[in-house]
Amino acid sequence: MEGAMHVRSWLRLSAIWGGLSLGIALVAALAAAAPVRAQSTATLQNSLQLAVCLNDWDTAIAHANQLEQVPGLPIKTLAQLVAFRRQMQLFRQNQTVVNPIDGCEPVLAGFGLPGYTGRPLDFDRGVYSSVGTGTPVVAADQTLRQYEALWQAGLGVTADTTLDPLAEAQRINTRSGSGVTTGAVSRRIDIYAFLGAQGDSADLDLTVIQQRPGVLYTDDAAQLFLFDAEGRLLAEARTTQGIQPRLAATTLPANGVYYAAVTTPQHRPLLDEGGFITSWQGIGTSAITYTLIIDGLTPSPELGLR
Repeated sequence: MEGAMHVRSWLRLSAIWGGLSLGIALVAALAAAAPVRAQSTATLQNSLQLAVCLNDWDTAIAHANQLEQVPGLPIKTLAQLVAFRRQMQLFRQNQTVVNPIDGCEPVLAGFGLPGYTGRPLDFDRGVYSSVGTGTPVVAADQTLRQYEALWQAGLGVTADTTLDPLAEAQRINTRSGSGVTTGAVSRRIDIYAFLGAQGDSADLDLTVIQQRPGVLYTDDAAQLFLFDAEGRLLAEARTTQGIQPRLAATTLPANGVYYAAVTTPQHRPLLDEGGFITSWQGIGTSAITYTLIIDGLTPSPELGLR
């Protein structure tokens, strides 16, 4: 339990990392350091936070080790980071499970893990709101079911990411190893975040259920992109000769968050020399309503516990 309290304290100390902290000096040092890519250090911090919240000590240790390699870290900062990595090595050795961990609600909400429903804190107040004289406005059962389905699917929670081109992602619940969502896209992009495990063979199927007048075309043309937690493009597909986009058996390289993006033609990601997304170019020229099914994943409650 002493180890569990150590994790709770570590997560509670600073809001700068969204609940993770190794002290203000460490955060300042990491922010001031010059990583190879501008967002590398911040992405590592987020990935470390997720791994700790999942009790995924293997992945957390790997990310801590990567942070130790950031150039220019003060000796004290490096020592703190090394000490925490060694603590996590003990957790791994002892198969320590810490649940719940203070500060992990916003990190895990919406992904389908037990205890993290994805509901906002004021969900009930929003459904049973009071107006005017204070008379409660009680929502109909059907409306309540619709709200509940929304939060259970994870679509009431946006992903907290340092990757600006993917920052509007909504989370998909994958507690059964698969997830489904629906949306409508035309000029812009729809982005979704889901959890995957190293070695998962992910299938992403996009099905257009309605085509609407777009900027230039009225057709069912669509594009589907898959990115890893750092924004690296892993795979892409587009409508070809009437066959709708599908990414079949895409092997996921690591435990963590992945991003699926749905667009229509002429709207593509701009990538740097390493294949990482930097922005989007163009606007979508068609308009569609679709469903997206993601399958072949490790059920989210099993992540970090395998």
